[in-house]
Amino acid sequence: MVRSPPGGGFPGRMAPSHYELTLRGPISRTLLDVIRTRFDHVSTPGADGTVLIVENIDQASVRALLTLLWDTGHHVLAFEETTV
Repeated sequence: MVRSPPGGGFPGRMAPSHYELTLRGPISRTLLDVIRTRFDHVSTPGADGTVLIVENIDQASVRALLTLLWDTGHHVLAFEETTV
């Protein structure tokens, strides 16, 4: 029998609020514009655009972002999540 924690909901910590994705090559400007339209708080710290940082999104949004990257031919080399 599985029991819910007091107060209901799922056990564990809150979803991470900071995701860093390292891509094999640069992200296209057009795709970056689409991502910025769909998700808030998106940045690319390097000039080459191989690192994408997204903040304050839930797991469903992470999955949508990864699918968008894969569908457009981008290869995700690393995916890191941290709490800020």
